[in-house]
Amino acid sequence: MKFWRRFRVVILALVACGLAIALTNCGGDSQNATDPTASPSAAAPIGALVYGSGGQPVSLESGNITDGNSIILHEQIYNRLLDFVPGTTDIEPSLATEWTVSDDGLTWTFKLRDDVKFHDGTDFNAEAVVFNVNRWWDPEFEFGYRDAGKLYEIWSDLFGGYKGSEESLLQEVTAVDDTTVSFKLKQPFAAFPAAIASGYFGIASPDAIKAKGADYGTLSGRYRTIYCHRVAIGRSHHSGKESRLLERGLTQIGSGGGSVCR
Repeated sequence: MKFWRRFRVVILALVACGLAIALTNCGGDSQNATDPTASPSAAAPIGALVYGSGGQPVSLESGNITDGNSIILHEQIYNRLLDFVPGTTDIEPSLATEWTVSDDGLTWTFKLRDDVKFHDGTDFNAEAVVFNVNRWWDPEFEFGYRDAGKLYEIWSDLFGGYKGSEESLLQEVTAVDDTTVSFKLKQPFAAFPAAIASGYFGIASPDAIKAKGADYGTLSGRYRTIYCHRVAIGRSHHSGKESRLLERGLTQIGSGGGSVCR
């Protein structure tokens, strides 16, 4: 059973990575498609980017998603401690600049960037990481809002269970100092960095979560209908290039309920 649980972790992490790779490749290389013999001309006006989605995201709340559409959106909204190198399954720094594991394989230590702020202006630090992890892992954590129906199932799927359960791989998460966070595990788990890098576990502002309460990240009512008006994407996670997406409407197409934001 333990082997299967660990194997499933790797599969789920690779699925999240695969979605990111698919995003990188699905658009093709428009630059290479130009005619090298064409005469120079004035730059064409920038038009609308049309993206056909298989469905709407279920939630904007990190750690509380399991569907691919939400992961695609989360990749553009949140930063994680680690990321996958675009187009590969290799791990690269993100909010964490480096990471090490103890000789016995039980303690993973992450050094964090000290120059990051959340969009609400508050500081990113080790306490913010611990806050987010406790939301996903600890059923008794005040700001997990379990009584509102939040489950964070993906955490249990990837890490064996929740705090206090016999199956929980994670035993303790600690803010060593402002820029250092450590995770103590029940047993060695070499795929821990890949699991943390998966698209499920973006780090959100603790203050923003406290301010919104159980409504944080929900897509309901008018937000479910017009969410594509409200999503703004900055630097491309996959190419590193600066980009802006202005979505101006939502059109339902076909009988399958697919949607196009433009």
